Amino acid sequence: MVKSICTIAWRSMIRNKTFSAINILGLALGMAASLFIFLWVKDELSIGRQYKNSSTLFRIMEREYSSGKVVADGDTPGILAGELKSNSRKWYMRLV
Repeated sequence: MVKSICTIAWRSMIRNKTFSAINILGLALGMAASLFIFLWVKDELSIGRQYKNSSTLFRIMEREYSSGKVVADGDTPGILAGELKSNSRKWYMRLV
């Protein structure tokens, strides 16, 4: 039964080459996109897991430009990085 289904599918692919190529290309692109999204989400969720108290850690990303301006990235408010640096040294952890 499986052999006959494969034979019918193969004959259909040979007869409709363009349609088959579009379908196979779409399937390959969809699978590749799904794989990349999975790997990206897995990487984002694994940040800081190597620390003992990983549930209490916060990630602050900042960049210092040549003009001396410090800018926080992502969802971090711009003022937060400077305040944590100046007021509470023990809570500041730079993960860039």
